[in-house]
Amino acid sequence: MIRFALALLLCLLMIVPLSAQSTAADLVLAHDAGVVSAAWSPDERQILTAAEDGQARLWSADKGELLLAVDHQGEPLTHALWHDGGAAILSADERGRVLYSAAADGERLQSWQLEGRPLALDLNADESLAFVFTDAGQGDILSLADGETRLSVTRSGAVRGAGWSADGSQVRAWSEDGRVVVWMLETGESAAAFSLPHRGMMLGLAWNRDDTRLLAWYRDGSVFVYETDGLSVGRRSVSHARHRSFVQGAIWSGDESRYMSWAGDDTVHIRSSNDGQSQQVLRHEDWVVGASWDRDESRVLSWSHIYLYLWDSAPRRFRHDNLVRGAAWDQDGTRILSWSWDGTARVWRL
Repeated sequence: MIRFALALLLCLLMIVPLSAQSTAADLVLAHDAGVVSAAWSPDERQILTAAEDGQARLWSADKGELLLAVDHQGEPLTHALWHDGGAAILSADERGRVLYSAAADGERLQSWQLEGRPLALDLNADESLAFVFTDAGQGDILSLADGETRLSVTRSGAVRGAGWSADGSQVRAWSEDGRVVVWMLETGESAAAFSLPHRGMMLGLAWNRDDTRLLAWYRDGSVFVYETDGLSVGRRSVSHARHRSFVQGAIWSGDESRYMSWAGDDTVHIRSSNDGQSQQVLRHEDWVVGASWDRDESRVLSWSHIYLYLWDSAPRRFRHDNLVRGAAWDQDGTRILSWSWDGTARVWRL
């Protein structure tokens, strides 16, 4: 009887904090279809949203007024990024059209037509070049200054992601079979092609800041940390951990001593990078789509089904009307920006 009472008390302690639920956002920024991304401007005075209604929109972050719309002629957007300190916008749609527009008035600065649907859109360190990789197996490096295509590369297989190397001298793409291909920016030649040791369907990679380690996560629930020189990978992992279902994503902590992973087993785990030992588990009511730390990594924000979860001393959750696709902190951790299949991006003040 005592054991049952203790178990009941523990359940109540887990459930009651999350019963604190916010339904009224401070701002609701509406599109005519699902919102695929949203981002604060560098000064956090504006918000950029991209949606499946074919528009990237700029809003004032204090009153939610619509300031500008970049039109992709009804083609659902895949990406939208701030550029040049918030003076410009880079956006891409499912037909492979990439637009570079002035944020002040929407003037078209550059445009490109690529083959396939963009899977990745990544800027190099000085933001002079954009690397776009599509589901047609084509990668293009675009010059934002003059509109030239600096390099085109191709890759077969089910590509899961692509991006720049830490020093900006290479670009790379990785696929479901765990194979990574690296190309040199100057020559376009393949510098390396290597496979990760684990034999399973790889769902994603996250490189650390100096390209000496990478996180890899898999459909079978595995998360590995590997040593790498950027052109090859160690045959044995630094650490290995496992979720009970497919892993949706993972990120490094600021000092890279930890990582956070989230999965279809309705959990977020924070683990040691060196041994994979779990330091914290955050349990949800459905599979977890994403998660992030605040600036000082004292709080976690995660999203699952129609809810945002804020994990603090008094955990809270925030409700959308459809599945949440992403969320982002502001710099001082007092506001949250989230976006959803319900056609809105919302700002919640903490």
